[in-house]
Amino acid sequence: MRRRRVAIVRQQSKWTASEWQGGWELAMTRLDGAPSIPVFQECLAVLDGAFADGNNLRFQLGLLTLMDCCAEAVNGKDCPQWWE
Repeated sequence: MRRRRVAIVRQQSKWTASEWQGGWELAMTRLDGAPSIPVFQECLAVLDGAFADGNNLRFQLGLLTLMDCCAEAVNGKDCPQWWE
């Protein structure tokens, strides 16, 4: 039963090329013009590795982390909002 469940999850979690493209476009809108904060570089490394491995779950987690870090930087008054 467990193998079947894992196989179903893997089949459902494959992204199309347009989904990958949308994820990268969102990431790049946040990274374009971002201040030099090391966590952004770490997020980019996670996104790049997840993309190379085809691991959309890790890509989503990296994207969410990136979004949270951007919001935290702006809400903490560390820098002005740089994305639209």
